[in-house]
Amino acid sequence: MNKKTLILFNLIFHTALFGQFNQKYYGFGLDIGSHGSGFFITGHSIHHSKEFSINGEMRFYDIKANNETIVYNPIYGQFESVGGLSLVMIPILIGANYYPFNGLIENNFSPFIALRTGYVISLDGKEDGSFSDRWKNPNVQLSPGGFLGTGIDFQMYGQTSVSTMIGLEILPLKDMVKGSDNHGMLIHIAFNRRIGR
Repeated sequence: MNKKTLILFNLIFHTALFGQFNQKYYGFGLDIGSHGSGFFITGHSIHHSKEFSINGEMRFYDIKANNETIVYNPIYGQFESVGGLSLVMIPILIGANYYPFNGLIENNFSPFIALRTGYVISLDGKEDGSFSDRWKNPNVQLSPGGFLGTGIDFQMYGQTSVSTMIGLEILPLKDMVKGSDNHGMLIHIAFNRRIGR
């Protein structure tokens, strides 16, 4: 872990520990990206000023190849995927949301700017064979990653909320896996529930 990352983790940890964060939400959601889709679990805590929140997320992506397509196999009478990748990415990210219009909008939605940083675990399996053959001994990589975007929190009835984000996700690899470029746009939809008061 390099010095800048260590400083960032310490800053967020001490802010969370000693700051006044009195609203905690936990949730799950769906991601739709330029190079694949997946799901995630998330947790965030809102500062008492409601101007920013700190966030943690773990995502799970099935990465698709640029030339992957579905074709019909007349011999077996079923559709098959060809030209695909056996590549799974698991980003573990922390960061913050900043709410620039806090107190200026009277409705139940709050626009924000989001920044996330952390590490990405990449599992690269073989391209041929059965499921167990492809994932028997995958190549595992750990590399830094991040996300920068904008979004809106929609407060619902009770203690629930829905968040949507769109932005640029950066999931680099130490070694390029099969020529895959994992930088691209991401649509992020979260369903959250408030815990505690």
